[in-house]
Amino acid sequence: MNFLKRLYFYSTGFIIGIVFLFFILNGKRASCNYTPNARVIDNITSKELIIDLKSEAFYNQEELIEILNSGKVIFNKSEPNKKPCGMYYIKSGDFNINVINCENEATIKIN
Repeated sequence: MNFLKRLYFYSTGFIIGIVFLFFILNGKRASCNYTPNARVIDNITSKELIIDLKSEAFYNQEELIEILNSGKVIFNKSEPNKKPCGMYYIKSGDFNINVINCENEATIKIN
């Protein structure tokens, strides 16, 4: 089998696979979080968020999720293996956020 014929078969299968995935994954919240920063933020936002009383007066939960999603986890200042709950330091623009990440909930404190 020559190269052009193999390329034709490969391209046909590739296009059918892309169309198939487009119809299956269309409308679903499928995401690929490969970086440690994205995995930590996704883990935090998937849990029940408890907002520190000082922070709650200024921000609602949707605004905090937007701030978290645009933030970057500073692993040098974080303590992910702290028992019983890990602590993450997230910097997002002018905001410095401390998140205490427990198994079922995450407590957010904005500095």
